Amino acid sequence: MHIYLGLKHKHIRKEKEARGERSVSVGVVPNSPYLRFLDKTTFIAGIIGPFTVIPQIYQIFSTRQATGVSAISWILMFIMTAPWIFYGVAHKDKTIIVSFILWEVMNLLVVIGTLMYGGHMW
Repeated sequence: MHIYLGLKHKHIRKEKEARGERSVSVGVVPNSPYLRFLDKTTFIAGIIGPFTVIPQIYQIFSTRQATGVSAISWILMFIMTAPWIFYGVAHKDKTIIVSFILWEVMNLLVVIGTLMYGGHMW
């Protein structure tokens, strides 16, 4: 029994590559309607998702206070998002690249606002 921690497809792809097989997508027919739908859906979600932080950004900058906003949490989110950009570039995955660049911008705006307007560190 293998423990994949959410990376099952990566492990299967590595096993196939080790056997000299070409791997596109595990368990999904390449270029199937399902895969095309999933690609479009995740791209749209990846673009829209980061904008869900706009109400937090607006509240911080419009009221000029960040009471109750943890700077450390948002700094950690900023740090933990960065590797995904490199991952997306390495795998030439436009959805990951665009989405996580947008997340970085939004996270950074919250961090800046929190530091400017006195949110708490914890």
